[in-house]
Amino acid sequence: MKKRKIFILIERRADYSRYKPIMQLLKQDPAFELYLVVTGICLLDIHGKDVNYIENDGFYINAKIPMFAPGAEDTGGEMVRSFARVTLGVVDELEKANPDIVLSGFDIGGNMAVTIAAAHMNIPVAHIQGGEVTGSIDESIRHAMSKFSHIHFPATELSKQRLIRMGEDPSSIYVVGCPSIDVLVNTPYLDKSEIEKRLVIDLSIPTLLMIQHPVTTEHLDSYAQIQETVAAIKESGVQCIVLLPNNDAGHAKIIEYIKQNDLKWFPSLPTDVFINLYRNVSALIGNSSSGIHETPTLKIPAINIGTRQQGRERAENVIDVPNKKEEIVKAVKKALFDKEFRAMVSAIENPYGSGDSAKKIVDILRTVRLDGIVQKIFHD
Repeated sequence: MKKRKIFILIERRADYSRYKPIMQLLKQDPAFELYLVVTGICLLDIHGKDVNYIENDGFYINAKIPMFAPGAEDTGGEMVRSFARVTLGVVDELEKANPDIVLSGFDIGGNMAVTIAAAHMNIPVAHIQGGEVTGSIDESIRHAMSKFSHIHFPATELSKQRLIRMGEDPSSIYVVGCPSIDVLVNTPYLDKSEIEKRLVIDLSIPTLLMIQHPVTTEHLDSYAQIQETVAAIKESGVQCIVLLPNNDAGHAKIIEYIKQNDLKWFPSLPTDVFINLYRNVSALIGNSSSGIHETPTLKIPAINIGTRQQGRERAENVIDVPNKKEEIVKAVKKALFDKEFRAMVSAIENPYGSGDSAKKIVDILRTVRLDGIVQKIFHD
């Protein structure tokens, strides 16, 4: 049987964490050829230049597409310009690659660009984690990508039903879970002492991992919002490790304020270090989708701040709070020191799967019918 060429574009560390287990299976399967493009903040030093981690993990990168202009303003308008740049670049790469399937995902600009481009070029698109609901511009991007896609890999049954209500063909929808959980489950364990030594931290004391991104629909409030979070962490008096945010509109003020304060921060971390740090912290704080998707597997609380994840299906370990210091402090105390709550969290199940998503996706990509699927029909 002819190999199926799968085109994947990676823009941020968050989508790499989801694509990595899928790419590992594609790479070792003779039924596939992988065409990999890297763009976005993965190419930027200030955000940790994750392209180096991707290459160190053994993946061949077919192309790198600069997406963000040096010194560009931190605005919604610049987000649109970056979207235009990457769209032009992916068209050229799609023409070179001539893939059988574009595997797109989630709710970010670079993946939206390749989804729209491929659909216009009559290339079948398979979309990971459509049908979820959140705040910010991500909500609109995700649903738009679903309408441009032909094969759907939602994480949950609830997301599948939402896609059906959007008019997508039920026979094209496969519930597979969230592939980032595969990384949590399968990353080799490192001794806690090794993580402590590499990051110069003491994981024997209560520790928060903070990932707080800007909310594009509230980007003018980003500075005030990060001030509330940092003030709450300081008042709580707990150790906190910070990963810098993505570069959506409003990110510059967040990064500036984090660097001004007495917090240990990293622009990014290698996957094995990040996962093993994650396994040893007491709770996640911020507004990352990781708090919703991944913390239930780790059996730790997630303090979800603000509106970025509003409406997203979640387990009972998530504590939702507004961007107010007093409420965040209360949530930190509950997450770290409420024994009854932490006992409940230790017994929850993750609605986003158990760590076998990549295999499910690759098995479907191997055999799914491609003829005629780019001509979509709305299903009532």
